Amino acid sequence: MIEFGTALRYYKKPEIQKGIVESTKNREVAVRFNQGFGKRPDVLSYESDVLEQVKNKATSFHVSEEIWNNPLQIASNSNKRQLDEIRSGWDLVLDIDCPDWEFSKLTTYLFIKALKESGIKSLSCKFSGNKGFHIGVPFEAFPEEFNNQATKDLFPEGPRKIAQYLLYIISNKYVTVEGNNILFDKEHSLSLSSLKDKFGDKEFIITKCAKCDSKIEKKGDELNEFICPKCESSIKNEKDFMKCEKCNVFMERLEKKSTGCSCGSNETISIFDPLSIIEVDTILIASRHLYRSVYSLNEKSGLASVPINPEKVLEFNKIIAQPDNVRISKFKFLDTEHTKNEEGLELLKNAFSHEEIKESIKIEKEQNKNKFAYEEIKEAVPEEFFPPCIKHVLAGIGDGKKRALFILVNFLTQVGWTYEKIEERLREWNKKNKEPLKEVYMIGQVRYHKTQKKKVLPPNCDNKMYYEDLQICKPDELCKKIRNPVNYTRRKTFYLNKNKRKTTKE
Repeated sequence: MIEFGTALRYYKKPEIQKGIVESTKNREVAVRFNQGFGKRPDVLSYESDVLEQVKNKATSFHVSEEIWNNPLQIASNSNKRQLDEIRSGWDLVLDIDCPDWEFSKLTTYLFIKALKESGIKSLSCKFSGNKGFHIGVPFEAFPEEFNNQATKDLFPEGPRKIAQYLLYIISNKYVTVEGNNILFDKEHSLSLSSLKDKFGDKEFIITKCAKCDSKIEKKGDELNEFICPKCESSIKNEKDFMKCEKCNVFMERLEKKSTGCSCGSNETISIFDPLSIIEVDTILIASRHLYRSVYSLNEKSGLASVPINPEKVLEFNKIIAQPDNVRISKFKFLDTEHTKNEEGLELLKNAFSHEEIKESIKIEKEQNKNKFAYEEIKEAVPEEFFPPCIKHVLAGIGDGKKRALFILVNFLTQVGWTYEKIEERLREWNKKNKEPLKEVYMIGQVRYHKTQKKKVLPPNCDNKMYYEDLQICKPDELCKKIRNPVNYTRRKTFYLNKNKRKTTKE
């Protein structure tokens, strides 16, 4: 908790007030009063507004990742379309948090490296005020449009996919597992035992399929085998590391032969799981997400959130964040002075491609698992045999039309429809949508699918990002017995053909 006198002395400084107000331009502001927040939305228009809030016992200021035409137009019950209309952009802000201070610095360093190698030059960094850091990339670094959609509307989808892609790069490119040791960027090494001492008994190393990147779950008969380097006694256990009860030293884990993945591959890789020890809030980001403003105090630590040189994260010392030591830094957080608006294009492309590849692999695995169930239908199935979710989409929807298009194309090709017939039906569907997709995009997606010469299933019914988020899951009794919309249609037509055969026989 921050004492009133401490906050007043700190926020009285004109340079601190100026630094905070400059960072909140066109952004929603939430003022915190030690234990809770004040009204939302709010703004800071003048430097004197900061001191006025502090006199009313404010302790810190938080700003939105989203940039608004007018933040005061935000309503608590605004839907996505209404927020898209008044949003003018969003900054990529990665909130890196870790209970271990040295590891927090190392993780932030790796994220910065991944962003730089993805073509980002105008990145910035600041100490969060407690256990972590904020990494920022201004909205101006991204193109105005991406995938035939205004980039400003790719929120929170865009930042979430970028964060997941960066995590993938870090765990697969910058971190390697060598026996019981983990090597970070080829320079920093930690043993599994030291990780356990720092973070407790967690699953730091995960085994993944080398082909489809899926996690290989351990089965009851797939326990890890350990051997003591001193007495050479052995033991099997599901844990990732064990201590010898006799010698009180960590045992060596023996490599096991893989039992294979459901995609058909027998090759596996062991990788470090960053999420076992760090939190990256942007992955779970929601609309109107807030982060601590630059130069704002932290209620738990009493330290200020100060901008730092992103090249020297590993050298950062918290002493400079003590209120009496804070000076205005020459480094600005989310600085746009030298930003080029195409530098983030490659990062966006890679992040969205990574997500699409993961989804395609997941669908392909499902097909391999059920080869008999998914024999090709050669004759077009009438719409009356479609599942409720597909019928609901075909009636026209509002938000999520691109995801709905992905579902429809994959579904219709699986139930015997030709690409010509699909194009014709999609044009009819698009007229029913509240805001139709651009026809060049819609037909382009169909023709791209055709060039792949490979039909895949639509996402499974349990994929919340598609069915639940789009609010198209309206299950009937048959839905309870199937895992994929295509299965629904197959069962319907199976029963129909069965009854026809029975009638003919009679």
